[in-house]
Amino acid sequence: MRVLFQGAGAIGIAGAALFTDGHEVAVVSRTAGPNGRAAFPRRVSTFDPTGPGGVGGGHGSCRQGGGRAGGNNGGATGGATGGEAGRETEGETWRENGRETEGAEGRQASAGSGWSVTRVAATRRVTITDWDGAAADGRWDLIVLTTRPGDLDAEVVSAIRDISPAFIATTSQVEGDLERARAVFPGTQAVIFGPAFLSERLDSGAPAEVVRTAGNQVEEADSGAFSAGSRIGEADRGVRTAGGQGSGADREAEPGREVRFWAPAGAPRFFVAGPSTTGCSLVSRLGRLVLPVPMEAVLLPPRVFIPFVAELSVRDGSWAALKSHLDRPAKAASEAVRTRLGAQVPVFGSAAHFVLEAVERIVPIDVTNYAGRHFNRHVGQTRDMLAGWAESADPAHALRELVAALDALVD
Repeated sequence: MRVLFQGAGAIGIAGAALFTDGHEVAVVSRTAGPNGRAAFPRRVSTFDPTGPGGVGGGHGSCRQGGGRAGGNNGGATGGATGGEAGRETEGETWRENGRETEGAEGRQASAGSGWSVTRVAATRRVTITDWDGAAADGRWDLIVLTTRPGDLDAEVVSAIRDISPAFIATTSQVEGDLERARAVFPGTQAVIFGPAFLSERLDSGAPAEVVRTAGNQVEEADSGAFSAGSRIGEADRGVRTAGGQGSGADREAEPGREVRFWAPAGAPRFFVAGPSTTGCSLVSRLGRLVLPVPMEAVLLPPRVFIPFVAELSVRDGSWAALKSHLDRPAKAASEAVRTRLGAQVPVFGSAAHFVLEAVERIVPIDVTNYAGRHFNRHVGQTRDMLAGWAESADPAHALRELVAALDALVD
């Protein structure tokens, strides 16, 4: 299947990296340039089960078709990558012509076709093209929108209509955005793709992310990555080092070039909500990369966690401050859930505290820093979601209080 991710942000680049096994995938950006460019997203993980054996399975009521469909990773390795196409470099290890070469330190652990893995991270090459290049490359079966349908400008909408994909997926879980996607692209089968991974695009000067390995050691995701003899090198990866040492602690990401993400082992990459026939059709082509779920499964979770995201932003991204101020977001979550279910469902601050502590232990990145950075970039969308629920909630005291607190951040 040929899959095009609209928007070279964290979700688009990470999603493309996770989709390239058995499919032809690219990211489209208005700033890619006529010859395209490449990104090298880093997966924080020690094991990736999504290889040739993990694509093509079925789910639930969807009967699986005959094997995988789609290309040969051309979207992931072609175009701007030139003579390095087909080679992914990580530390002192790479794959070439089906042969794995291991560096002297012996840290390599293979995890599926195309991935090169150390104890703490994996890197994969993703091609970024522009709309002219995407159109010239032929028909795309699926376009995944990482921008809300209503926020797409006329030029992008026109380019997508010219490509005329069979499927459109929006990653927005804002209520009403699926209907907006159908209105903007009539005649296309539209669904919601709820991301099942965490991703972040680091700003210039951001420190290397701290990750936890299986042995509960704490290391930096860049530790040991890309030695001086690496074939790709620092300039292509968009990472500069202070003093040229590359020790991990002194690494800084160039603007918009460094994407890190975490995908739970064995889990799907996106939850698909929409017409059952469309969901099953996507499963037959994408296999275990996607999991069809009821609409409530993608629309209810934001009502629970977005109020806590809002409180985190109000507390200036401080995870510790959020954990000591859980009553207001818990009440707001209960109000928001009621707008969907029509019944009062209590959300307790004590339960939220337990969940937050569990996330700290389970997620292999330093989520206490990640969450504040990530969600502070999306305060506007957080505010719009809360305001929408507050309009139909009765009562909506906590929701309106959170909206006012977010508005005060802007003023």
